[in-house]
Amino acid sequence: MKLIRGEQGFTLTELLVVIGLIGVMSVFALPNISSIFKVSLNSATREVASAVKEAYNATIMTGKVHRMVYDLKQNQYWVEVGPASVLLDTDASREKEERRKRFAKDEDSTPPPSFQVEKRITRKKMPLPSGVSFEDVLTEQSKEPVKDSIAYTHFFPHGLTEQTLIHLQDQSNHHITLLISPLLGQTRLIERYVTQEEVEKDDL
Repeated sequence: MKLIRGEQGFTLTELLVVIGLIGVMSVFALPNISSIFKVSLNSATREVASAVKEAYNATIMTGKVHRMVYDLKQNQYWVEVGPASVLLDTDASREKEERRKRFAKDEDSTPPPSFQVEKRITRKKMPLPSGVSFEDVLTEQSKEPVKDSIAYTHFFPHGLTEQTLIHLQDQSNHHITLLISPLLGQTRLIERYVTQEEVEKDDL
C-alpha cells in the first residue's frame, strides 16, 4: 500500500530548517532574557537601598537601634528594631543569648527578644526577585564574607552605621555591590563585585 504524503511526516530537510529557525530565535531571545534578569537585579538593589535609608531615618527619629537582616540561605531581608542600649550582635552576644535560653526554667520567664521586626519599614521578610540572590555580605564585625547564614547592618542613634558590603547577583552572572557608608546611612551602587580592599583604598 502506497503512503500518501500526509502520512510520511517531516523530511530531513524540513527538520533541519525547523532546528535552524529555533537556533536563530534563541540567539535573539537570550540577550532579552539577560536584560530581564538585570532589570530584576537593579530593582532588588534599589529596594534594599531604600530599606537601608528608612532604617537609618527611623533610628535617628526614635533613638532606638535598628538593623538590616540579610538571610543568605532564603534570599530574604528585613528590618528589626531594638532598644537604644543594645550592642552589636556578635558571636559572644549570640552565645550569651543561647546560654540564657538553655537555663531559662520555662517560657513565661523568658524575656522577649532584644530585636523585633520593624513593621513600619518591612512588614514581613522581603524575598529577592526570582533569579536574584545574595552572593555574600561583609560587615565590620565579620572577618570573612557571610555566604550561607544571617548577616546584619546595625544603625545607631548617634548617626553611625555599620559599614557593609552587600553583593547581589543574577542568573546571567551580573553583579552589583551595595556599599553602605558608616556616615549618614548613605549607600552607593556599583555595577560589579567590589572587594573590601578596594573600599579601604578608595579605589572605586
